[in-house]
Amino acid sequence: MQTSLMDVIFTVVVALLVLQIGEVSTGVGNWNYDKSSTGGPGNWSFYYPDCGGVRQSPINILTEEVLYDPLLPRFDLSDYKIADGVHMELVNKGGHTVEVEYTGQMIYIKDGGLPTLYKLDQFHFHWGAVDARGSEHSLDDNFFPMEMHIVHRQNSSNTYENAASHPSGLAVIGFFFKVVEEDNEKLNRHLLQYFSKIADADQVAHIPTFALSEILPDINKLDYYRYDGSLTTPPCYESVIWSVATEFIPISENQLNMFRNLYDIEHHHLVDDFRPLQKVNHRRVYTTKKGTQTSNNLGVGVTAMLGWVTTSQIILLVHLLVQF
Repeated sequence: MQTSLMDVIFTVVVALLVLQIGEVSTGVGNWNYDKSSTGGPGNWSFYYPDCGGVRQSPINILTEEVLYDPLLPRFDLSDYKIADGVHMELVNKGGHTVEVEYTGQMIYIKDGGLPTLYKLDQFHFHWGAVDARGSEHSLDDNFFPMEMHIVHRQNSSNTYENAASHPSGLAVIGFFFKVVEEDNEKLNRHLLQYFSKIADADQVAHIPTFALSEILPDINKLDYYRYDGSLTTPPCYESVIWSVATEFIPISENQLNMFRNLYDIEHHHLVDDFRPLQKVNHRRVYTTKKGTQTSNNLGVGVTAMLGWVTTSQIILLVHLLVQF
């Protein structure tokens, strides 16, 4: 009996739904950043298929190829000034990173060309053993000693895990750090003085709440680079709207060493917790910063139409249509 087009469409839809469910529930937890290890970045895709996708992060941002998008608005980050009702926990997260987790009063980001409302979930850091590396993204082939990721999930998502496995479920704002001679006293006051309580993997410390805006550049005029990408750790879901700030956060060598003196799960110094660069492939990077090429905004529309399909799902779709 000849297969009808409707049968094929039904089969494709069912297959995509099954695959989506499978992606949420499968995977192994023993991943790390050691390139020589079986759990290192080069092997992540064996256990987490999306890590081998075509919209992966981080990437190298080439400023000469970035397009200025006059329709891309700046963020409204006024909620970053809120401290009342907010609760913070400082965590040595699995020996992979330092993370500050939020509960209590909701903090939202608005505008920024996002498709819906997003709420703050946590922020964390990636850093290197030396100043020449550490950031996950690079700018014109240059790396920075550290990068901070502020992670937000769609307001309609009950959990981070649920948001991470759905299209455009997460919005992450990244900040590069730049080495300066003097300490950044705001980092000392709000974070670094509590690092002795999280020296070892999975240690947690309750810290006094502070407004996130206090450790950031001027949030009222924040320019950024925008592209569609993924989580930079397994399971590498391609569900992240990335915004990488053009302004830097200052940090001293002494302060960087406080990060480097923390320990991972094997009680080795926690350093070089960054994923290698991924291919840009077909993606375009846009910016709110004037002075670059001007976009006609066509790329944003194409990306939005395809944003809900992961790489593994595209492969399955092509396979089924070829059979038809």
